[in-house]
Amino acid sequence: MKIVHKYLLAESIGPFLIGLFTFSLVMLLQRFAPLADMVIAKNVPLSMVGRLFLSLFPACLEFILPPALFLAILLALGRLGSDSETTAFRAAGIGVRDFLLPVLLMCGATFAVCLFIVWNGVPWGNRQLQGTLAEIVSLRAGAGTSEHVFQEIAPGVLLFPDRVSSDGLRMSGVLLSQRIADKDPLLTFAKEGEFLPAGKGRGAGLSLSDGTIHQEEASAGVYRAASFRRMDYFLPAGQGAAADGGDPNRLTLGELSGNIASLGNTGRGASYRHHFHRRLSLAVSCISFGLFALPLGLFQRGRGKSPAFALTVAMILVFYLFLAASRAMVSRAPDVMVLLLWIPNAAVLAAACWIIWRSDLRLISLPALFRGATGNR
Repeated sequence: MKIVHKYLLAESIGPFLIGLFTFSLVMLLQRFAPLADMVIAKNVPLSMVGRLFLSLFPACLEFILPPALFLAILLALGRLGSDSETTAFRAAGIGVRDFLLPVLLMCGATFAVCLFIVWNGVPWGNRQLQGTLAEIVSLRAGAGTSEHVFQEIAPGVLLFPDRVSSDGLRMSGVLLSQRIADKDPLLTFAKEGEFLPAGKGRGAGLSLSDGTIHQEEASAGVYRAASFRRMDYFLPAGQGAAADGGDPNRLTLGELSGNIASLGNTGRGASYRHHFHRRLSLAVSCISFGLFALPLGLFQRGRGKSPAFALTVAMILVFYLFLAASRAMVSRAPDVMVLLLWIPNAAVLAAACWIIWRSDLRLISLPALFRGATGNR
């Protein structure tokens, strides 16, 4: 490995770690207030809150690794340009292609880490998250419950409160959904609800008042409804959130691929296909982000403020828009959904390869690049 390769790798490590820390802080900051509330107001053990925090990291890392790499390469090359070191490299006959090896090494290493995270880390994080939340609810009744948010308090049991008291114990406008094998969900609506503490031989429970229970059996053409003044629903003692075997967030890429092969694009198969391609495209974006950062970083010639952060934010916004558009197409047009997930990677990678191929052994500038593309001299 040449000295210039080691030099660029050394220059990129610091910005990469700073980028990881900054983007992680931004993504996790919105989660900090509810977690702090669990410790301070609801007396949840700090160890459990720490497990919740740890379970959030894999889902964050799959999104922040590509932009962190992009930012690191831009900052490293921008620093070389601000000190006129790229000019010295050019005078020595060192061009864009000579920086390819360290960039490819960084892209390959980041891709491998991201692929491992989206393959096993994300499913593990989601399983840990649901399990810890259920354990917290069992230990501290009402902890972690939020207004207008569906909360899985037991396997197959979802809770949705319209209003929650400050201590998290009392609720109003309660919806309780219980999934039953081979049947439609059992829905319970209640005007008021209150969490009951765990006792001997049983876990935490819910005391519901002034409500109705609804269930439909479509195959038999039967709809049942019953009203009640008070009903107590107890969770099993020591209940953890057992994984929903059909939840795509808890499945590895291999399991998603198997479900796609058996279900195709029908029903839940479209959701499996979206999660599979979304995770894989995020991992591949480590390569496209890194290679595209190489020519962009070398375009930064002058001294002054670096546009690296602005370019990184712009890239994140473009990829996020395509991700959001693909999510809207999951059930409507599955093929279009897959295309939207891969268009950014394909476009950015093609642009990076074309610029590197045209660069040969000289550093090109953006005005010269655009003039060449339009045929103007």
